[in-house]
Amino acid sequence: MASTAFGSEDLEPLLDTVHAVYQAPGNADGWARAVAAIGGLTGSKATAYLLVNGETLHNEITAFAGFAEADLAAYQGPNGAQKDVRFRYLHNLVPGQVFREFEYVTDRAAWDASEWIQYQREALGCYWCMSAQVSTHGLWRDYISVNRLESRGSHSDREKSLLQAVLPHLARAGELHRVLDRLAERYGLVLSVLDRLLVGLVIVDAAGRVAAANTSAHAACAASGAVHITRDGRLRAADVAQDAAVQRLLAGCIGTASGKALHGGGTQVLQRGDRAVLAEAMPLHGERLSDGEMLHGAAVFLVDPAVAQVVSLQGLAKLFALTDAEAQVADALVNGLAPRDIAEQRGTSLETVRTQLKTAMAKTGANSQLDLLRLAAKLAPPVRGVNDDPPTPPESGG
Repeated sequence: MASTAFGSEDLEPLLDTVHAVYQAPGNADGWARAVAAIGGLTGSKATAYLLVNGETLHNEITAFAGFAEADLAAYQGPNGAQKDVRFRYLHNLVPGQVFREFEYVTDRAAWDASEWIQYQREALGCYWCMSAQVSTHGLWRDYISVNRLESRGSHSDREKSLLQAVLPHLARAGELHRVLDRLAERYGLVLSVLDRLLVGLVIVDAAGRVAAANTSAHAACAASGAVHITRDGRLRAADVAQDAAVQRLLAGCIGTASGKALHGGGTQVLQRGDRAVLAEAMPLHGERLSDGEMLHGAAVFLVDPAVAQVVSLQGLAKLFALTDAEAQVADALVNGLAPRDIAEQRGTSLETVRTQLKTAMAKTGANSQLDLLRLAAKLAPPVRGVNDDPPTPPESGG
């Protein structure tokens, strides 16, 4: 009799599969590898359907593992997904629970007689399957299905429990994928324009994980070696003491953004050898995503002094009739200075700076620091064209 749970010998392959799942968000190839790992874990061919519309059954991402190219062509052809009998029974799946085929199929005779099942048995040798509705988001659903060769018999209780153990991680990865999509939509302009200005921007969420980063941020990390984004999505400095300072800075910004602290952000010089990166962090206050969710965290600007150029608010100031003081404090803000630092630099009070920023935002219609940056990015002329060579770093003296 099959075991009702997996054993200790399954722990390592299970952890490897979970690791592959968390590498998938935002990456089509990553989803293919994750599904392949799930198939290997359960001794099956596997398919994941992400962002399935509950009304039309149209899905945005499909990942396959274990199927030959000819099999995939057939699935997408006249004998394909539109005739897949499993879709008739999806409403029987309880979110977060794995079912073997006859645990959710109500009419086995119709199942066996369906054109798709007959094709699977004759052409692919597959018959047995396990399916799960991984998660639900309004009209949208995520599904995972694994298919077993008919000659191997139905999936065991052990294999079912292994897939069940993966489900919560698969649900989390699907949600992370959606968050990345929303962030790309929300911050796409800022990230791309800052790339043209050779300024890196890293957006860190309330959990301290990197939610988005532009190409210039990755380039600054690679070129300097002084800072990097870890595999688990953390922004870390190479030097231990500098990293401790960065983590304190991020924690303060995140706490402020979440209403738990009063920290205006700050600057940290990250150095390794003769290369340095200027990291400027500021709280990210309640940025609203396209689906209404709020993002609290920190925005971190990474500036390589050798190549980066700052954002100019000259066009913004003229268009919205900002006073010199309002334009100057707004300019300092979008180029990374915290309000407290702006006040010190200008020799005025923090309250005065906040009033000037509030007035500048009211005139421009900006609701946040990043909104102000978006406006500046739209109005500023491009620093360099897409095909232009980047500025040449100055030669070191000596």
